[in-house]
Amino acid sequence: MADATPEGSAPESLTAEQRYDRSKDRPTPTRREAEAARKARLGRMPADPKERRRAERSARNEAYQRQRAALRSGDAKNFPARDQGPARAFIRDYVDGRLRMLEFLMPIVVVAWFTLILRSASIYIYASFAMELVVVVGIILGIWLNIRVKREVRARFGEEHVRGSGFYAFSRAAMPRFLRQPRPTVTFTGKAK
Repeated sequence: MADATPEGSAPESLTAEQRYDRSKDRPTPTRREAEAARKARLGRMPADPKERRRAERSARNEAYQRQRAALRSGDAKNFPARDQGPARAFIRDYVDGRLRMLEFLMPIVVVAWFTLILRSASIYIYASFAMELVVVVGIILGIWLNIRVKREVRARFGEEHVRGSGFYAFSRAAMPRFLRQPRPTVTFTGKAK
């Protein structure tokens, strides 16, 4: 029995060298260090637990409102973490640069869903078939977009920016243009793809 500690936990008795994680190129912080960093980020908090929770909630709400305002105004330095960086800006421009078929799938699903409410059997059959067709077409178009975006991101920014780029592109392309956040900064060429 070499080590009784579970994988991923780093007891205080281990040195920084023993806790070193090569995938991150830095030592894993101890719980005490992580809590100290969190407190430093939040600033001075009240000693009373109720007041502290209220202050933390207020700080979270302010950060959320700041991010929402940045998404509306296009202030890139205050974007949420998932939207930050040159690779994500490239993906947004790549998706927004063309009129894509994925953009029309959500409105088709909404129309098909409303027709399912009707009690007509023939309309129900057509609507359910349309919804199944939309799902299949959406999956095919999403896979195709995923492959193309990952290839472009890998070529321009390197392998470290590829992870999550396909889903980011798909989720943006599936959203109607007027609902996309951050707002599109490029106009499309007019070709559907």
